[in-house]
Amino acid sequence: MAGPSYTVLVVDDFAANRAYLSSILEEDGYRVVQAASGEECIGTTAVIKPVLILLDVVMPGIDGFETLRRLKADRATSRSSVIMLTSLDDQTSKLRAFDFGAVDYIVKSANEAEVRARVRVHVRLAIANEELIQARAESIRQISAAQRSLLVQSKDMPEARFSIFYHSIHEAGGDFYDVVPVSDGVYFYLIADVAGHDVGTSYVTPAVKVLLRQFATPAYSVEETVAYMHGILTKTVLEDNYLTAYALRINKRANKAVFLAAGHPPALFMPKNGPARFAVCENPFIGMVDEFSYKAESMDIEAGDRFVLFTDGLVEVGPNRKAWADSLESLIPIAESCRNLPLDQVPSALVAALGAEESDDDVAVLAVEV
Repeated sequence: MAGPSYTVLVVDDFAANRAYLSSILEEDGYRVVQAASGEECIGTTAVIKPVLILLDVVMPGIDGFETLRRLKADRATSRSSVIMLTSLDDQTSKLRAFDFGAVDYIVKSANEAEVRARVRVHVRLAIANEELIQARAESIRQISAAQRSLLVQSKDMPEARFSIFYHSIHEAGGDFYDVVPVSDGVYFYLIADVAGHDVGTSYVTPAVKVLLRQFATPAYSVEETVAYMHGILTKTVLEDNYLTAYALRINKRANKAVFLAAGHPPALFMPKNGPARFAVCENPFIGMVDEFSYKAESMDIEAGDRFVLFTDGLVEVGPNRKAWADSLESLIPIAESCRNLPLDQVPSALVAALGAEESDDDVAVLAVEV
């Protein structure tokens, strides 16, 4: 069985130079593709994804430096490993090549042994780097799958009467939510947004879930639940980070809702009989200060009332987007237009109406009905 084929792209406007380098590389078993210009190099690279590019500096049209700059600027070709080829052996040109992202620089007068050695080294490095990237991608996919498995679904807890829209722009999202049964007819709803979107944000989700199940009980008020989460998270997974959150506890037996926002957009309250408004109760971020006593608010509710909890990605959309604090009022008329929709359609309807499907941020919308 044949082994893998390693493709090297040789770019030079002189056919004789291309033929010379190709003969050396083909003897070592590489598949060699040739390009006679910078423009042809860019188009070919996007298609064949060579393991290495030998790129001439001086060419008509766009020269090697501009070709390299364009390769590195394009997401499809930015990971290409490029060795620059030139008849010039000046320090300025070498430094310029490295500044643009070249991995090495070979003077055309170099002998065959040097060309072979340099190519072998950088092919090995390119392969090792790609394997590392693939391994990391697989790790992130596993983390993402684990993170999503922690997100409760409405079908798993129909008595809590909620529906969700959740979309993360990265494998490991910064937005998350949870729903916890506190006692008979009492439920705790949380939506949160961890600063950043790197892999580290995914470790916050299981920590929050564990803490919610420990403190979202009748023995702790909503303020105490969030305060204990703040204290523990600040000393563990949020040592160099913070999160915003909105907490809502609904007691269907007592017809009471208790809520607070920790640096987070307020929930939209849609009473069955009355205009939509925001349930506002501002507090600092979780993880922002060492010690803080959170303050919650409460309101009377009745069957049929709805709350919509959401992250800032819902309202911070569009080319002229504003911060969520300046964008909230636009949500009121849109929410009113969704008033008579079934609960399971409300989150996606709000997302569609605001154009948040195209958001470059994570988006989570949690709709709850009393």
